[in-house]
Amino acid sequence: MIAILGGGVAGAAVAWGLSQAGRSDVVVYDPRQPGEGSTGKAMGGFRTQHGSRANIDLALRSRDWFVARADRVRFQPNGYLYLAETPAAKAELAARAEFQSESGLPITHPDPLSLVPFLAAADILSTNFCALDGLYLPPLVLAAFTEEATRAGVTFRYGTAAEPAQVEEAEAVVIAAGAWSGEVGKRLGVSLRVEPLERAVWRFGPFSWLGGLAVPMTLEAGSGYHFRERDRGLWVTGPGDQRAGEHFRDWLWRRVPATAGSEPSGRWFGDYEVTFDHHALVGQTERPGVWACCGFSGHGVMQSPAVGEGLAAMILGLTPPIDLAPLSPLRTEPLVDRTQL
Repeated sequence: MIAILGGGVAGAAVAWGLSQAGRSDVVVYDPRQPGEGSTGKAMGGFRTQHGSRANIDLALRSRDWFVARADRVRFQPNGYLYLAETPAAKAELAARAEFQSESGLPITHPDPLSLVPFLAAADILSTNFCALDGLYLPPLVLAAFTEEATRAGVTFRYGTAAEPAQVEEAEAVVIAAGAWSGEVGKRLGVSLRVEPLERAVWRFGPFSWLGGLAVPMTLEAGSGYHFRERDRGLWVTGPGDQRAGEHFRDWLWRRVPATAGSEPSGRWFGDYEVTFDHHALVGQTERPGVWACCGFSGHGVMQSPAVGEGLAAMILGLTPPIDLAPLSPLRTEPLVDRTQL
């Protein structure tokens, strides 16, 4: 039996990957209900525009999964639009575009108003856009993994923590407990450098003028503020005090004048599971038979298909479709991705 500790999108993806490889003796334990952790509070963006080959490769490998289930997970290939609002941000976007184009991404530089006509764009100096990117609903991604894995024989035990005996008897154990992975690792005698970082999403709207527009995820490269459209509303996140909504509101009013005067219609808070270099910990730990799948630093849902199938292959002694060795939880040299918010 293979035990997976954590039933968020990371754990469910590994269970799915194992089931696709023919293993049905997989049990996923989670003391919470589906989507109660970080997965249910994620923004729901899919991007290939990363700054490290590891993250780009994971995104490109994962994209087919989202496209194949587009209706199921509400995948919308609307792209990611980066805005340079300062000279420094313009130089940064140029450097990113060079690296990403060399990595095979179709980066373009459109007029921002051609994609987001309601923007205040007079101060925008340049843009980066990739049509491979898009949007989805994270709870639906989790549901797709659990449903497909369940049909293949995997058992999900939500509301149930694994007993020590069940962990000890398992052929392999996967720690996929999100922001709690460090704590779970300690109980199993392994070190996982994962820390929680609270992030908020603030919802504004709905707005009637958003109907029918295919709005990309839109981000200021300099400030880090960004929004996506969902259900005719704009969902905003970014830097600063996550529980003080005024600065999110003021930024949105300035960047999207049609929202001026609106107040948040909802908000929620969740934790990024952040590592020392903002890349995931995926692979075997220092204890044989104990594997890590955590620390995604905000990329967990979008990378989950590639990570799920790749780690499953490693656990079974097979060759993964893409090399996950750079993400080893035993690495000491940091990976660098200049696009991290």
